[in-house]
Amino acid sequence: MFLIIFSIILTIILILGLGYSYTEEEWSLRPRMLLGLLGLLIILFGCFTNIGANTVGIMYNPFKNGVQNEILGEGFKGKSPFDKVYKISTEVEDFTFENISVQTNDGQYVNTILQVQARIDKENAFEFFKKYGGKKLKDIQNILSNTVQKQLEKITTQYNIIEVLGEKRDEIVNKTLEEVKSELNKDGILIERIVLVDTDAGETIENAIANEAVAKKEAETAKYLKEKAQLEGEAKVIEAQKEKEANDLKETSLTKEILTEKMLEKWNGILPTTYAGKDIMSIFNINQ
Repeated sequence: MFLIIFSIILTIILILGLGYSYTEEEWSLRPRMLLGLLGLLIILFGCFTNIGANTVGIMYNPFKNGVQNEILGEGFKGKSPFDKVYKISTEVEDFTFENISVQTNDGQYVNTILQVQARIDKENAFEFFKKYGGKKLKDIQNILSNTVQKQLEKITTQYNIIEVLGEKRDEIVNKTLEEVKSELNKDGILIERIVLVDTDAGETIENAIANEAVAKKEAETAKYLKEKAQLEGEAKVIEAQKEKEANDLKETSLTKEILTEKMLEKWNGILPTTYAGKDIMSIFNINQ
């Protein structure tokens, strides 16, 4: 603010001085007085800067110990004419790193392709500028690639080749993401995401893993069929046992009295008849 006020006062003095003619020894409005106004506009223009969207500004002043700690946000910002503003993009950028080779704990090597999403932290852009100056993320791709490779191998050396290529793949990526975040965050770089696009352990290793996977699947299928048959057999035994117990219970419960009672319940009260009619005794030659 002091510099702006000083600039205005200086411009007024210049305009007044340029309006005086020493030859005519009088003061009047003259075209050259516009030069003073033009100087004011130039000075005022240097006292403001515009920070665009997804961008922050870092100020450098040679008369105030160089880089200033203040981070300029979006919009028009005031500054002194001596301040130089470095504008740093904070947009997310995508990087693809190929031929990232890492080792497993059983001595195998895996070549990978990784996709990394990164951006400069708005709140910590000062640290990025201190280390890398006015560079952009794309200017330090090699540093990002080396950091990711180092941290990925730090994790893969805790697993064997089968785990790296198979069931532990997502777990390894998540752990690597946390390690890379921790390593780069101190430099004002935020890693948003890491995607393991492809892995290649060589034809021999991958064929061996594929065969092992097939054998494992077959073993699981055989085990399932065996357990299924066993369960079905046990179910049949249980069913037969229950049926036997029911029959035994039925036999022991059907006494002579119960059978007689059931017969009487179903009897309609009519005695049985025969073809012999009333002369039934003659069939047995009785009384002859």
